[in-house]
Amino acid sequence: MKKKKLGIIIVVVLALAIIIKAELNYNPSARILASVIHFSESTLNNPDYLAYNIDLKDLFRNYTNADIDYSGNAYIKKLKGFPYSISGGIKGQRSASQKKFSCKSNLDVLVLDVGEMDVYAQDETVYLVAPLLGGISYGFDTGSDLFPTAPNLNNDINHEWFHQNKRNIYEFVKKIQIEKTDVVFVDEDGTESNEFRITIPKGEGDFIWQLLGMEAPDHDIKCSLFLDRFNHTRKITFDLSYKTPGAYISIVGKNFNKIEIFAPLPDNERVVATIKRNGQTNYTNSFTNNITYITDIGSNCSMDFNFLMNYVDDGIKFEATDVSVTQDSTVLAEGYINGTISTKENMGDVFENAHADLSAVTIIDWDRIKNDTASFVDDVISQARENVDVLNFFD
Repeated sequence: MKKKKLGIIIVVVLALAIIIKAELNYNPSARILASVIHFSESTLNNPDYLAYNIDLKDLFRNYTNADIDYSGNAYIKKLKGFPYSISGGIKGQRSASQKKFSCKSNLDVLVLDVGEMDVYAQDETVYLVAPLLGGISYGFDTGSDLFPTAPNLNNDINHEWFHQNKRNIYEFVKKIQIEKTDVVFVDEDGTESNEFRITIPKGEGDFIWQLLGMEAPDHDIKCSLFLDRFNHTRKITFDLSYKTPGAYISIVGKNFNKIEIFAPLPDNERVVATIKRNGQTNYTNSFTNNITYITDIGSNCSMDFNFLMNYVDDGIKFEATDVSVTQDSTVLAEGYINGTISTKENMGDVFENAHADLSAVTIIDWDRIKNDTASFVDDVISQARENVDVLNFFD
């Protein structure tokens, strides 16, 4: 009798396992829910996770979207057309609400103090004001917003939030549209995952928009999840075409360790930015970064650097190491920056605080820079040598 009961229990357990397995394999909603559970219970606690040990609510509200002061040091070990290293202190401010940025620097070449070089930005325009180069000043309109903001989160994206909203998540997954496609994504470790296209109907997901600190959109939202055979998400892509046709944000990797941002620009140009976390560096938050701007003639202008950041009492301490700026195969500059960032209350006007005078700035055609950045740098250095006697000392 006992053997018979045991056999029945085994059969029931096996049947339940088969049913659950079938649900996870063939029911898209069940697979999505399984991936959410894995993310909240495992990925968030993995040192490789992009935002591991970072409070995104604090980062976005108090730094990315706020008024900030910063100060530090910069070292340029290589500058095209100039054979000597440059170093100096930097300080400035950035205001997301004013859409203004300032950076004042006092630079040394070898042991000589050669003076100031300042960079400013407002809306879509960048200004270079260089007293050390004999008063050279340029301004150029990039045609792109230089002050994007992050979601103004009302809560950190953590395990507690997922636990508090598990009922909302369950009901939400039942209401969204899920379509499995034939598209396969292969991760850098060789793992294959299948695409599930998701449409969030207008009016659904109030708890998500409340988390993001934004009004519910008046249109459907589309994204894609790529799930491996264990229902772990290897890639999620958010379609931002409702803002900019063709734009998207993707978070990629076994533990969501990399983010890619793609932004089309006018005239068939585009910008791609990637940030990848190095989870092996456990004493700090370590990232490898690349920003690439592709022009309408196919030229690539890139900045690569490693980035370290730690929270300290008065803000964030950062280091940008192995900074390299290139145009195609030509290295334009290499260097290093470190410093601290802190939130600034009652900042006042960024330009007034920096005593910026942009009245004599020469506005030049952005096409001249983007199509031949190397030649533009050469022209600036040549003009500087004519204006400033001290630079000729280094010939």
